[in-house]
Amino acid sequence: MPDLPPLIDSFIRIRAWMATHAPGVTLRPPADPAALANFTAKSGLTLPDGLQGILLTADGETRKSAGLIGNWRLLPVSEIQAAWGLLTRLAEKGAYAGLVPETPPYLREAWWHPGWIPVAGSDTGDFLCLDCDPPEPERAGQVLLFLADRPERLLIAASLRTWFDRIARDLEAGVYVYDEVAGFDGEAFLWSALQGKHLLDGREGKLIA
Repeated sequence: MPDLPPLIDSFIRIRAWMATHAPGVTLRPPADPAALANFTAKSGLTLPDGLQGILLTADGETRKSAGLIGNWRLLPVSEIQAAWGLLTRLAEKGAYAGLVPETPPYLREAWWHPGWIPVAGSDTGDFLCLDCDPPEPERAGQVLLFLADRPERLLIAASLRTWFDRIARDLEAGVYVYDEVAGFDGEAFLWSALQGKHLLDGREGKLIA
């Protein structure tokens, strides 16, 4: 059997951990490749190979899932397209005019940028996104945190591959604990992120208001 691409291997490790320790996480069947092509046709963006590989393994989570990414749901391609479309239309209509984001130099200075692809959501309008149009082209594919009602735009990881590998290792090492009522104790797994740890209220894993 050939070796799996590193990102898919990390995703499978995360999924295996969930099957044993977090039964509330429920994944959908593999995505239809035509749905991925439809997103590209509508957005002009191509889903990175690693994300395509994940979606062709499991098309995100069900609506009732507990949240694979630290209480945040991995989005199916239909929800990726819907979220990207809504945020992009709002930006084009000037809904974010006058709002000033707080961004590191590695990200575009924008409240919302059409080069960002939502991959996981909090179901409250916040998203973890892949950056397809960073200021430095070699950083394409980095992961950022978009908060709908807060100015912080944070760099989570250099790539989905590096972040998922860190999450898989941290899960296996016992960094995170899942409770069937409270969910995970690390909101969006930010303890494994490059930035964002300061947004958490100690070990409670909740975003500071």
